[in-house]
Amino acid sequence: MINMKNKGMLSVTAFSLLLVVMSACSTSRVANPDGGKNVKISGTWTVQDIDFEGITGKVKVSVFDDAPYTCFIGSQWNLIASGNGSYTLPSGQDCNAGERTIFWGVQTENGVPTFMFKKMPGGVKPAKITDGYKLTVKSVTANSLVLQDDINFEGKTVYINYHLTK
Repeated sequence: MINMKNKGMLSVTAFSLLLVVMSACSTSRVANPDGGKNVKISGTWTVQDIDFEGITGKVKVSVFDDAPYTCFIGSQWNLIASGNGSYTLPSGQDCNAGERTIFWGVQTENGVPTFMFKKMPGGVKPAKITDGYKLTVKSVTANSLVLQDDINFEGKTVYINYHLTK
């Protein structure tokens, strides 16, 4: 028999679990930051170019705790609407070519669309991974996507812009 105190606790627990599940869900569509209609970003994307704001000259920066940023030029990102996905680095100098499994989503934070992903090593469930990456969606159309990452470089915040095409 469940007394009223336990029933209330059960309801609070069930509601909390529902909130966690709902907040873990994300969308594969994103509102265009330029004010256009929502655009689906699932699909296969290729990084065409990477540029920096706040840094001049040649720099050597590793991104996503993986490889030098130059290794990501030409990388393919396969974003499945379910949130599963991968990115594949091409071979090159100092590049560890191959596919990395990710879990991804887009959420709005403070009115700004944010692309988020977690690397998924060896079949680990997304809920078990606490570290991940957040990039601001700077612009998006049916065939182009610009993501911006802010990093600390020599004590100041600089921005890396990833230009992708479908």
